[in-house]
Amino acid sequence: MRSFMKKRIKIQGLLILASIVALVFFWRHLVAQERNLWLDISGAIIILLGYFLRISARGTKSELNPDGKTLVVSGPYVLTRNPMYLGTFLIGLGIILEILQWWVGIIFLFIYLLIYVPQINLEEQTLRGRFQEAFMKYCSTTPKFFPSPRTLFFTSPAGYLRFNPGWLKKESASLVLTFVFVLGIKLIINFTR
Repeated sequence: MRSFMKKRIKIQGLLILASIVALVFFWRHLVAQERNLWLDISGAIIILLGYFLRISARGTKSELNPDGKTLVVSGPYVLTRNPMYLGTFLIGLGIILEILQWWVGIIFLFIYLLIYVPQINLEEQTLRGRFQEAFMKYCSTTPKFFPSPRTLFFTSPAGYLRFNPGWLKKESASLVLTFVFVLGIKLIINFTR
């Protein structure tokens, strides 16, 4: 599984680089020229929500499973079995709402599914083998990806919203770079109009 993860990380890095190169050369076709304040606000909120979910998931997992021998089923893992991947999806969606044409979202969704569906399936197969009945019980009560409305709206947020400022460290550089990138694109758009 580790070799698959390393390969996935390399592919992600190449895709991010290719996206930046495409944005530099084809920005007039990719970037939304007309902006909507509500899309900008929604995009920023979704990006922050995605990072919050990633930070909470990573922190919860490192705190409750430091040795990899414990099945984590609390914190954001109450909402979904894959909160870090959902967080990544939300970050991508937020960036699209902030700066890109709507059709770029279709490409993003295709690439996201191509990368993460095999990764999620492989990880779940590993967890099923390691935790057997406990993992199957967890699967029966927790959705694979999108949280259920019942959990979101009828469960106390204290049951799944966990945050420790120390957890921010591992995601802070990515968070800052994302907002610098988005703001930089917006400045370029404003100067070239």
